[in-house]
Amino acid sequence: MASILKLLLDTEKHQMLWIPSGFAHGFLSLEDDTIFSYKCTNYYHKDSEGCILYNDQNIGIDWEVENPILSKKDKVGENFNTFVSQF
Repeated sequence: MASILKLLLDTEKHQMLWIPSGFAHGFLSLEDDTIFSYKCTNYYHKDSEGCILYNDQNIGIDWEVENPILSKKDKVGENFNTFVSQF
């Protein structure tokens, strides 16, 4: 099983989180109309982007939400056990 770190970031504490290149990561917004921004180490390159299924049983993340709103990419992610990282 993968190691999982859960953090609650909010605007009142002005927190940020650094995620090293190659680390899988995901987020859940707890409020409507949330603006989430992030910085990358290079320009966006779609062909180098990957996606692991948010609800993959091999990872076992409890997102604590029943019907999440997902992006098209998140709906077709790969299973963790078959995902091949480019890093």
